[in-house]
Amino acid sequence: MTDAPQTPDLRDDFPDTPARRAVVSVVRAFGAISRQMGPHYAKFGLTPPQFQMLTVLNRLRNERVTQRRLGNELYVSFPNVTVMLNRLEEAELIKRTVNPTDRREKFVKVSGRGRKLLRKIWKDQPAQLESIMAGLNDHERLQLAQLLNRLIATHNQATESISENTPPSVE
Repeated sequence: MTDAPQTPDLRDDFPDTPARRAVVSVVRAFGAISRQMGPHYAKFGLTPPQFQMLTVLNRLRNERVTQRRLGNELYVSFPNVTVMLNRLEEAELIKRTVNPTDRREKFVKVSGRGRKLLRKIWKDQPAQLESIMAGLNDHERLQLAQLLNRLIATHNQATESISENTPPSVE
């Protein structure tokens, strides 16, 4: 195996730029990781987005989390959040309650059953994550995380400035 960075095959009519190479590589990496994580979470009756939703809710368990906030945390549209929450609620992994001060809004939290399932998944998770990141050493893994977090932060700032100029919608 060589230490030379792998570049995607871009034999087409579009310009070959560093931005394009980076985006293509991120999209392809996401696909490769999704192919490995999908079967892993399926063993527990979840999809990767459902697992992510449960972990976000668990992280925010001491806060009142609205469906809208959950969508923002996960970069998922409100209709998709609703569909995922419906499935998690049917499986009794989450609980939704109506906000008593604004009945249009619902709060979401992980149920006891959901926390129990997360603990079970987390027993297998370290080995799965090591397998996913097998091609990188720890320094490279941290560097990748830092670069992606910087990219996310940049896009979050752009999204916030757009939403400041958009009227709020009803949940």
